[in-house]
Amino acid sequence: MIKHDYAHMGCPYFEERLDSGLTIFFVPRKSELKSATVYVGQGGFLHAKEILDSRIPFGTAYYLMNQILSSSFKEELCKEGVLSNCDIDYSFVRYSLNTRKDIYSALESLLLRIAKPCYEEKDIEAFKEKEKVQKREDDAILLSQKKCLKNLYLSSPIRFGCIPSYQDSVRIHLSALRKYQETYYTSDKIVLFLSFDEKPEEVFSTIKKMKLPSPSSIKENKWNYEEDYNKVKEEYEEISGNGDSSYLTYGIKFPGRSIIYDSYGEFPFVAYEILLDSIAYSNAVFQDSLRDLRANLIDSQLKEGGEDTYLLLTFQTEDSTSLISFLTDYFSKLDAKVTQKDFNALQKKVFTSALKKISMPNEVCNQFSRAYPNHLAYLYLMNRVSRLNFNSYHRFLMELKGFKKSVCFVKKRGGL
Repeated sequence: MIKHDYAHMGCPYFEERLDSGLTIFFVPRKSELKSATVYVGQGGFLHAKEILDSRIPFGTAYYLMNQILSSSFKEELCKEGVLSNCDIDYSFVRYSLNTRKDIYSALESLLLRIAKPCYEEKDIEAFKEKEKVQKREDDAILLSQKKCLKNLYLSSPIRFGCIPSYQDSVRIHLSALRKYQETYYTSDKIVLFLSFDEKPEEVFSTIKKMKLPSPSSIKENKWNYEEDYNKVKEEYEEISGNGDSSYLTYGIKFPGRSIIYDSYGEFPFVAYEILLDSIAYSNAVFQDSLRDLRANLIDSQLKEGGEDTYLLLTFQTEDSTSLISFLTDYFSKLDAKVTQKDFNALQKKVFTSALKKISMPNEVCNQFSRAYPNHLAYLYLMNRVSRLNFNSYHRFLMELKGFKKSVCFVKKRGGL
């Protein structure tokens, strides 16, 4: 057991890697709330087309997640006073548990479902509710984001997103889910994040007595692709929607992960923590311009998966021409839009917010697991944010100006 301590943050935590490869992080917190997150290091990014010579359909990760934390299992946990949730990103799937009662019993039940298939074909078919999926696909906001993402990339699987369409789901069956679970839901890919008021020695001892997922020797056939980071598939697409409002998504395609790392090391992963705030949400120039344009920033995504990173900004607007003109000009001068004064204020704000978040067990598990894909501990990440150099950040914004971009505009019903 290793103890980590950033003394000025007041949040020591403990780490242990078991012989099976499973890793446990425990963060003691003085609270009645008990929280646990099971992190699986394989998300919606389609790394493999085949496992054991069988094709693995896109969306298998999403379907498996919803079989493991099924609605019936969630109800069982709720009756025991445990609130549960799951979410999927390109790099991971997370299962979260929160309770003021017995966290160990709920965690052990969840781990059993992770270690061994707990579903049948009928359960998978029942989840294929075409009406709900179709409603999601008709959503104008999601449609603009999905189209923009597909236009940013030429060959990377990240262009598919994480959640399958109904057409994708037709090809998902029991055999695919079981092979996927046997391959990826294994001890070397699972990390437990725990936070409550107990002695670390007792926590690790209790976890080791549980039936935990095992290692796997199954090998997948990797998806081999080469993405061109110097161009996009389409720079602009305009389509008709069925909603009462029009939406525009502005996408930015970052260079490949290895390219960025060779140039900056881990700096960008730290900078990402303040990027959206510095260029959009907390940027007075950006916000004032949106008000003048009568446009609203309603969603943003800064996502990483495999070798790829992208940023999507989604707006509600009735004047796409003026908004695109503003965004083109704004991002062409991005380095001049963030002042050192604003940068320093934002650093302080983000670090102060982090200190508040780590006071609660549920946020501890959420933030620690969110930061884990880049193998940077959340406290280390926040400590680095507080020490970011403005000149280095300014240089990064200068390069971001040249990243390739794409726009998708979804017009409202009957829109011209």
